[in-house]
Amino acid sequence: MSKELFDPGIDNLPMPVDGIEPDLEMLTQREQLMWDIDGIVEEFACNNAISEDDMEDLIRVLCDSVCKNFPAQ
Repeated sequence: MSKELFDPGIDNLPMPVDGIEPDLEMLTQREQLMWDIDGIVEEFACNNAISEDDMEDLIRVLCDSVCKNFPAQ
């Protein structure tokens, strides 16, 4: 892809990082976000009186929202 045809500022697309295609990069970032959500909620639940069921429900709802807003296709 030539630079003339790809301008992230104009096309509002992410710039490929280290040769990774933009779609793959977005999926990688989405996966990392879901791992981060899992870790943040788990740590918060451990430091506060939150049940494991509530913690798992919150993680599921947040990750479902990520998938809904950043679909694979």
